Amino acid sequence: MTLFTATLFPILLMLGNWQVERGAEKRGLENKYLAQLAGLPAKPSPAALSVPFKTIRLNGVYEPEYFLLDNQIHDGNVGYWVIQAFLDEDHGRFLINRGFVAGSRDRSELPVVSVPVGKRSPVATVWPDLGLIPILVDTPWEEQWPKQVQRLEIDRMAELVDAYPVELRLEAGQFGALVAAPFAQVFSDATHKGYALTWFGLSITLILGFIVYGFKRS
Repeated sequence: MTLFTATLFPILLMLGNWQVERGAEKRGLENKYLAQLAGLPAKPSPAALSVPFKTIRLNGVYEPEYFLLDNQIHDGNVGYWVIQAFLDEDHGRFLINRGFVAGSRDRSELPVVSVPVGKRSPVATVWPDLGLIPILVDTPWEEQWPKQVQRLEIDRMAELVDAYPVELRLEAGQFGALVAAPFAQVFSDATHKGYALTWFGLSITLILGFIVYGFKRS
């Protein structure tokens, strides 16, 4: 019992501290989001692309290569986010999240997404990398386009299309936007607080149980 408690107690504390840190990270992102709301669109320089929620003005055309990010939901419909390559005439290629498109009931049948034609100047927002979601099985990417993917692996996507490793997200009404991906997202830390309290509560319960067990043994 002593070995069990000595092993599990630090694990529970580590999980609780991890959730506290995640909550602080969410609060920091929320502050950055609010700070950038009133900013004017900037040119897609490396400095601007490193600022979360910075608005960027591009000038160029959409390229035919795009990714379909699976397991997205909008108004109860299951579908994909469309992450498409965009060629800026002065600054190279970028990855733009055009938003949601509904999928077929047959998951092997991918939706056909039209490629916007002509040179335009859309405004997109630098979206922060929130980390990769866990998945049970990492499905290999197909050779042909479009590529159906399970996770938003921006670095890997950017390498394939020779683009900057940053997700640019379109607002509704911008050139090429479909059903815009969640934009005014509230980076609340409430969920992380709840998880942290759960882990810390379990650690306290473990110690109390160990003490009670010790008295009963004696």
